Amino acid sequence: MNLDYLGDALDHWKGSLFQYLQTEGILRDFAVDPMVTDRKKWTEDDFVLFARLLHIKRRQIIRHEAPLTARGHYLAEIAHKGDLFLDPDTGIATKGASPIAKYVKPREVAALLHSAGGRVLAVYQHVRAQKTCARVDGCVAAIAKEIDAAGWCSYESSTVAMLFLCSDATRAQEVWSALHRLLGRHGERRVRFGKWEARLTSRCSGRARSARR
Repeated sequence: MNLDYLGDALDHWKGSLFQYLQTEGILRDFAVDPMVTDRKKWTEDDFVLFARLLHIKRRQIIRHEAPLTARGHYLAEIAHKGDLFLDPDTGIATKGASPIAKYVKPREVAALLHSAGGRVLAVYQHVRAQKTCARVDGCVAAIAKEIDAAGWCSYESSTVAMLFLCSDATRAQEVWSALHRLLGRHGERRVRFGKWEARLTSRCSGRARSARR
């Protein structure tokens, strides 16, 4: 998260999404790590606004002493064991990513899933110069190399996606079901669900698929 983008339309989308999923009881003991890349610029009022836009309490925001570039120390400061949202500037790194502060690595995603078994981990993903489903499939494939079994659900638009992951595939499917209840017939082209146990195969097509594989 970068202060220059605080308050844009996507913050309202994230907030509406998280409010709905918490109200439905899908996200539980929920916390948010904004992964702030320019934290020296942020004031307390900025964090209050961020919480308001995401429809969460100020206490649900995780704060850090370690900088994002000190990855081991930064991740060690995430003591929260419940459901969690990571809001990196760009998203999940599937190749060499620079600067790393804009990304979260697949092995870091896997570590956060391992550290709290059964948690739902949501990660924001920006998409550029490719189909959103292709970008999401690349992220999932990279994470699948780091963790033996998991389920995932994605909510996709033409430029961004929200990826939900859980080592318990049932919880990822609950997210998928809740989003379909919200979107109705429009969920077919917006929301996908999948899981893997050993090896992932691509699920990308011209339109987002929502059926179980």
